[in-house]
Amino acid sequence: MKSISGEKAALLVRFFIPYAVILVGSLLVGWFAYGKTAGLIESETVRSTSAALQQIQEALDQRFAEIENMARQMSSESKVLSFQFEKEPFVGTGPYRLWDLEKSLFNYKLFNHFILDYYIAYRNSNMIVSPRKVYTADQYYRLQLHYDDQSLSEWKQALFGQYHYKTYAPGRSVVYEGKPYSVVSYMQSFGNKMSSGVVTVLINNMQIQDMLRKVDPEQEGFAYIADQNGNLISSIGLKEPDILKALPKRGGYSHIQLGGQEMLVTQSTSKYNGWSYVSAQPKSVVLQKVNYIKQLTLTIFITALLLGFGIAGYFAYRSSRPFLKILQLLPSSSRDAKHVVSRNAVDYIGHSVSELIESHDTLKERLEEQIPMLRNVVVDRLLKGSFTSMQEIEAAMEHAQVQLRGSHHAVALLHIRGYQEPFMEEMLMELDIVKINLRDRLQALCGEEVLLHDFGENQLVLILSGTAVDNADFMTQMRANIRVIYEQLSGISDTGLYMAVGECQSSIAELYRSYGEARFVLHHAGWSEKAPILYHAEMETPAFSYYYPADEEMRLIQLVKAGNVDETQQLLLQIKEKNRSERQLPMAVEKLLAQELSGTLMKCCEPTGKDGSGRTEEMEAVIRALNPVLPPAEAMNVLYSTFIRLCRKNEERKKSHNDHLTSRLLTYIERHYGESDLSLTALARETRTSEAYVSYFFKEQTGLNFSDYLEQLRMDEAKRELASSDRPVSDIAASVGYLSLNTFSRAFKRVNGISATEYRRLQRAEEHA
Repeated sequence: MKSISGEKAALLVRFFIPYAVILVGSLLVGWFAYGKTAGLIESETVRSTSAALQQIQEALDQRFAEIENMARQMSSESKVLSFQFEKEPFVGTGPYRLWDLEKSLFNYKLFNHFILDYYIAYRNSNMIVSPRKVYTADQYYRLQLHYDDQSLSEWKQALFGQYHYKTYAPGRSVVYEGKPYSVVSYMQSFGNKMSSGVVTVLINNMQIQDMLRKVDPEQEGFAYIADQNGNLISSIGLKEPDILKALPKRGGYSHIQLGGQEMLVTQSTSKYNGWSYVSAQPKSVVLQKVNYIKQLTLTIFITALLLGFGIAGYFAYRSSRPFLKILQLLPSSSRDAKHVVSRNAVDYIGHSVSELIESHDTLKERLEEQIPMLRNVVVDRLLKGSFTSMQEIEAAMEHAQVQLRGSHHAVALLHIRGYQEPFMEEMLMELDIVKINLRDRLQALCGEEVLLHDFGENQLVLILSGTAVDNADFMTQMRANIRVIYEQLSGISDTGLYMAVGECQSSIAELYRSYGEARFVLHHAGWSEKAPILYHAEMETPAFSYYYPADEEMRLIQLVKAGNVDETQQLLLQIKEKNRSERQLPMAVEKLLAQELSGTLMKCCEPTGKDGSGRTEEMEAVIRALNPVLPPAEAMNVLYSTFIRLCRKNEERKKSHNDHLTSRLLTYIERHYGESDLSLTALARETRTSEAYVSYFFKEQTGLNFSDYLEQLRMDEAKRELASSDRPVSDIAASVGYLSLNTFSRAFKRVNGISATEYRRLQRAEEHA
């Protein structure tokens, strides 16, 4: 404990000193720069005003472009244009068409607070159509919209007195739906002058004025927007519109005398529509800010120095915590030089991590050296049918870097003639040389299309893979390839070669069948130099023999014990078809097959029954199948159904075990997700299994990697805390298992797309809404 405390104090001092040096240095530099920066405040004020104007201009250009596009689309809409010639729209089908037009108008007000409302006015029919209702012009002006300084006839004259093309009317006071507003009107005519209509968009001038307030025209300052002809569109603080004539027309900055005081004018011109955006501030106000900032700077420097030391101490403590965690996680054998830790913990941790990386690289090299042996083991198991599922096969092949590409596969046994047991040392050396030459020639000839496996002193296994429409198509291709391979290899061995080829299989899991067939050909065929290549499909099977090779028995036992019902049913069906459809076995031979299957079933049984008598249901089925009175066909059916029943029992037992282990793992993660050192190692220790098995089992049962599941669980808890509490984000990060706030922040944004602070703000906004 004293050792840990000493390390903690040393680390705290180490982290505090850089913070303190940076803080004091920064304050000294700031004090030196204080005198230099004061003179720049005025120009910075100008720049900030210009930037604000530029932002306002870009935002309004975009808004006006949206409004113009919306009006242009409406003015070209067929439903809108169809009423421009109507003089009596409320007779015949007119009401229905009006209702259809009204429903088709989109209420932009719901999604764009910049738009107060819009309407379509028709000259011939004296009709106003809005997104919510249809009016006569008189009704609309009396009930919906009324200008304070404009009569009904003047309003109609403004609408229809001229053809409008992108026309903006300055901000004016109106009464809209019984409430006072200030609006800028945008008008776009359609049709001709005699039967024209006008799309009018009412823009909330208060929204524009709120944006102009961002340039902060205080104490007799003002800001305005004027069109390309100098007509005022909107303004704040502008008491005399005639002032516009006295202002310079060029953009940028300028000084003018106005009302007895010097004004600092900032102007920006829109490239979109040529409008001018102008802000004017008294120069005395700007200098007053400078003087205030000068007086405030000294106070801030002194306060920052005092607070900085406290914050530096806090951050030093925060920064040292991950290093202490790492030190505690390092192996105890690596912590023998405590004076090194106290002197420079970072170098010590770096040295320790380098040792771990070096150990990892060494282990990786050793594993790579074992790859050939692993590959041989996987191929050997594949040929013997030792795998119980395709998932297991794919995992083993990926681990051993074995690749079999294609939809169809077959096995060929290459037998080197002239060498018989016992093998002497000179014979083995000659065989090694021959096999090396065979490998090299095959690699150059076929590449990755043929997988070569050493099987015995004078035999090689060739696994041929390819893509074909069906088995017959693949066998046709394979025969041609095997002939080429044999012709290329036959000259390597002086004594000659034989090739025994099994039948095609469409699944890698069934490759052992092709291997068994090739072995059968090799050991039972009549070989001659005239027929060095023989295929299992061409051999005649004696009628008195049944099909049940040893590798089939081994696979059947493995499938039953693994509880793989589908694969077991398929294998039993294939054994039945091989012996009944293809061979027509005599009754005596079929009885022998039933006896051998009974022995296989006994190997799959539990040692004792449920009642402790030592006899299980499967054993009772074996006794019944071996009854001489029972016909062989019925005995086979009893055995087949018993195999399936036993397989289902094993499946249920395995499923129950898997459910229990899954529940145990999830419960442990739920209880310990807040611990930063929760890992596969901890889960393996809890369940008394290996890390590799825990990783594979967890992915198989949940469909997620352990790391992804843990991260999602931590994120869900963090979001719950952010939404329901006011705890600091750093405390929430620590409570869900993250060592540092930076790591948590990166993970949170990667998973949720926004930062934790933004997520909390949005949740609070939803609650208040």
